[in-house]
Amino acid sequence: MKSRSSSILSASVGAALAAVLAGCVDRGGWHAAAQVAPAQLSAAQALAPAAIDTAAWPAEGWWRAYGDPQLDQLVDEALAGSPSLTVAEARLRAAQAQALATGALQLPGVALDAQAQRQRYPENGLYPPPFAGNYYNDGRVAFDLSYDIDFWSRNRALLAAARSGVDAAEADRAAARLALAVSVVRSYVQLDLWYALLDVANGQLKQQASIMDLTQQRVDAGLENAARVKQSEGNLALARAGIAAAQASIDLARDQLAALAGAGPDRGLSLVRPHLTAPAKLALPASLPADLLGRRPDVAAARAQVRGAAHGVKAAEADFYPNVNLAAFAGLQSIGLDKLFEGSATIVGVSPALSLPVFNRRQLRGQLEARQAQYDASVGQYNQTLIDAVHDVADVVANWRALERESAEQQTALAAAQRAYDLTTERYRAGLDNYLTVLSTENQLLLAQAVGAELAAQRLTFSVSLVRALGGGYTPPAPAG
Repeated sequence: MKSRSSSILSASVGAALAAVLAGCVDRGGWHAAAQVAPAQLSAAQALAPAAIDTAAWPAEGWWRAYGDPQLDQLVDEALAGSPSLTVAEARLRAAQAQALATGALQLPGVALDAQAQRQRYPENGLYPPPFAGNYYNDGRVAFDLSYDIDFWSRNRALLAAARSGVDAAEADRAAARLALAVSVVRSYVQLDLWYALLDVANGQLKQQASIMDLTQQRVDAGLENAARVKQSEGNLALARAGIAAAQASIDLARDQLAALAGAGPDRGLSLVRPHLTAPAKLALPASLPADLLGRRPDVAAARAQVRGAAHGVKAAEADFYPNVNLAAFAGLQSIGLDKLFEGSATIVGVSPALSLPVFNRRQLRGQLEARQAQYDASVGQYNQTLIDAVHDVADVVANWRALERESAEQQTALAAAQRAYDLTTERYRAGLDNYLTVLSTENQLLLAQAVGAELAAQRLTFSVSLVRALGGGYTPPAPAG
């Protein structure tokens, strides 16, 4: 009993001495990089032109607000079969598996060890006759236990870092889903635009054909020279080229949508003309930019990376302190398998172990500095991501404000071109003007319509950009660990 108490006392003294020898961790004068707070990114004036609506945060399935079932189907297909999302899912599962494996460090390790061997015992060895000089069968069946006593919370820090990695992978998957949905909707908007421009190109072709016929009539009547006919022929050819270019762009947009949906080119051939409903106004939710922290998946992923890096620094610091392990076994062992399962074959043992880093502190120092650098890098990435997120919203507001002014001017120009066309047509019917003047005013009308189509596409594109800037309906899970 006295011997056992002395052993325990010696172990306690040894642990205390080891802790003293380890001393405090020298961080080398490192000062952790500071994280940018949303309050530091003032944006009240930049965001002031937008209306405030508490319900303006995008919802899951935000693309359905555009009112086009064909678009809804395309996004659903893309989210269900995209290879990029398969990669993101695999990374999430890998992070979850890493967290599961790291969590096992906090639990005792128990293994069943069963072995048998036949050997000859030496005559001058530890075992006396009749074992010495003869062959015998040895057997051992035991449970071996090992446990890392996590005095300095190293394993807990590693587990927290792994769980932060899971949070980051989850946010990255959400970011990949959002990026894919945004790409599909933007491509669909471009398809809608090219159909509108095809309408304008067909109108131009009809116009140039009418000019060609009228010019030919004037040449036949001796009122124009033949050069005007050639000029009209060239303009007509250019109009046909414009139609071909618009149709080619439609085909390319269809093919791009099929690729985004994870399907072959034939999927694009089945797409019909889009029918999108553009939002009438721009509205922002309250509490910007603070709420972007919990709404943007890329910001959430960057924050999780910072948390994981901070836990990594703690784990690296814990490596400087003594490591205490406990090993134990209990089972059966005997020389001669016929006696292996008798009570006299019982074996039990406990062996605590302590390791103290003394001569490898330079290695540990290098590992700690690497972790510190990783933390600073993750903070820098987070700061940049947050700054970009705030500016994404401000950029949409600025673009939308300019779009409203452009749209107002375009509506004025369109109305003027329509009025000029109507008046010129009335004068032509009354015999007060020639048809070339009518066609010239019609050309201005077609140009105004083309500009209108492009502005309508910009309105849709900016609304998609706002959805992306506001996180696309993402809600992060509660931080783990």
